[in-house]
Amino acid sequence: MRKIVFLVSLLFISYSSYSQRDLVEQEKRLKFGFNLGVNQSNVFTKHDLNEEVSLENNIGFRLGVLADYKINKFMSISPKAELSFNNSYVNFENTDNSRYEVLPLSLEFMPHFVFTKEGQHLNPYLLIGPNFRLPLNNNSSDPSVYSSSYDIAIDVGIGLEKPLNYFNLGAELRYSYGLMNVNQNPMIQSIYFHNVALVLSFL
Repeated sequence: MRKIVFLVSLLFISYSSYSQRDLVEQEKRLKFGFNLGVNQSNVFTKHDLNEEVSLENNIGFRLGVLADYKINKFMSISPKAELSFNNSYVNFENTDNSRYEVLPLSLEFMPHFVFTKEGQHLNPYLLIGPNFRLPLNNNSSDPSVYSSSYDIAIDVGIGLEKPLNYFNLGAELRYSYGLMNVNQNPMIQSIYFHNVALVLSFL
């Protein structure tokens, strides 16, 4: 009887120790954080515009939350949700200088795949993945204010990550290539939305 109790106790202790190690390992592989940065909009059309219509692209900003799940030493999945304040317009000079705002505020969901080369001081990385861009300004009561459609984009980027005592600090340069026509203004045929973002992450 004592041998049975001893064996059961030994198995229980071994299982508990393994479970704790596995839990610690999972916690090391999964991180959560936030990011913030600036973005430069780049709207364009595939159709010719007349002389009284012009495109304007300016700098905006963004902020969001992110996670990072390390699959192996070189690859991880980094889902992000970012609120993007864009600053791009279509100007109509023949209608009292009116302008059409293109995706002034959007919520972006980005399941990025990250490929990292670990170093002693800095970890350079590449990223690629889809971007699902949802407009958040489509409820205007003014019928003269046209909204923008949702967009699906492909993101590519490069970055550097610096491990610190309590978190990792990252700097990321990302290009988002919009695939959808986001225009809902009947005065023009199409508008495509690209942007470049420079983001700092705290993970």
